[in-house]
Amino acid sequence: MLKVTNTLTGKKEEFQPLTPGQIKMYVCGPTVYDDIHIGNARSAVNFDTIRRYLIYSGFKVTYVMNITDIDDKIIKKAIDEKKDFHEIAGAYTQAYFEVMDKLGVMKPDIQPKATDSIPEMIQLISGLIETGHAYVANGDVLYDSTTFKTYGALSGKNLDEIMEGARVEKNQDKKHPIDFVLWKAAKPGEPSWDSPWGKGRPGWHIECSAMVRKNLGDSIDIHGGGVDLIFPHHENEIAQCEAFTQKPYVKYWLHNGFIEISGQKMSKSLGNIWKTKDALKDFRAEVLRYFFLSAHYRSGLNYDRDILEANRRGWDEFNQTFQRIEEALNGPDFSTPMDLLELRLAIDDVEDKFKEAMDDDFNTPKAMAVLFDLAREVRRVLSQSARVSPGAKSLLGEALDKLNKLGEVLGVVSSERVSIPEEVEKLAMSRVQLKQEKKYKEADEVRAKVLEMGFLIEDIDKGGAFRILPKS
Repeated sequence: MLKVTNTLTGKKEEFQPLTPGQIKMYVCGPTVYDDIHIGNARSAVNFDTIRRYLIYSGFKVTYVMNITDIDDKIIKKAIDEKKDFHEIAGAYTQAYFEVMDKLGVMKPDIQPKATDSIPEMIQLISGLIETGHAYVANGDVLYDSTTFKTYGALSGKNLDEIMEGARVEKNQDKKHPIDFVLWKAAKPGEPSWDSPWGKGRPGWHIECSAMVRKNLGDSIDIHGGGVDLIFPHHENEIAQCEAFTQKPYVKYWLHNGFIEISGQKMSKSLGNIWKTKDALKDFRAEVLRYFFLSAHYRSGLNYDRDILEANRRGWDEFNQTFQRIEEALNGPDFSTPMDLLELRLAIDDVEDKFKEAMDDDFNTPKAMAVLFDLAREVRRVLSQSARVSPGAKSLLGEALDKLNKLGEVLGVVSSERVSIPEEVEKLAMSRVQLKQEKKYKEADEVRAKVLEMGFLIEDIDKGGAFRILPKS
């Protein structure tokens, strides 16, 4: 039985969708004013993996991730660069799509842009005014937070605490310090739309509420995003939607943790923002996914170069297992007796252990450990001989199928199989000759040269048998 940690209750709960077999899932997407950093990428990969597992588990998932294409930061960048806001948003939206494709993030079923839902936002705001939850002040429309009795339930705050600790922009028109903007009156030079309250543009919080209702309805199963969005963004989404519909908005709230850089939170003020496009120049996409999933999605994740290099080595070893299996399956049969009992048991157990891990609030580190255990057992079998028997081939084929199937859920299996250049093969053969002649220093130099070319020579036995494996 799948269990998830619900931010709203603070408890791990049995997952029961609103409609049996179907899941409506919304995840807050990027605000497209700059290239995304690895914290944004981690969130996208975490929720992509959750979605993949839900599909693997047999659910029909409708997955929506928005694009915020109108926002103070987008407008500021457009003004600074003397460009139209559409041009800024369009360029960074395309850059975002390219990074997601490289990371193997599945395309959402629906990916709405905020500017395509202005009528729905106006309808929602109008309803909140009519029911006394919002008020007009000098062309702005503000939400009266004191009218929503459970305001603060998601973040665990009460109104008095929020009032006392509020850091609020100066706005003399607010009835209360924590009231927030639903509609902003137009300012000279800024984009605007017609509304019953005059020209203006939506506040950030109303955008997601309108896009959720437009694409998924009044009540949904899962809403996801970064832990930094709990308050005030997601808190305000609840207040807006539930005041308007009088229905529960989200059944399960899921939030992923921060990435820290060498123990410090990423921030522009510290100058330690690491953009995903730059990370992808140094590391394969699968290695980044492996790194993101090496910690539970709700936990913090610390990045430094040594940690990511260690992840690269771990992924290399895992990915090389696939290459080794395929070489063994395509090679000639050999009747050497082999110890296959442990491999048989590992294959039989792997899927149940994988499900057990992922059913425990999507525990990806434990799930990956299960796959690595099977891969390790495969390598043990392959270390017994350069060639394998027909019976071993059958088991290795089963293992390969399981590793591909479950690895695809996590998105950490490379679809590429690198061909070995002829020059590398010749160097590897020359190394065998050098070792036979006891020219070990020269043999080591050849191995180092091959490594520089991106390949690893792995000795199998003392008779000179070897494998050539790609390095990431």
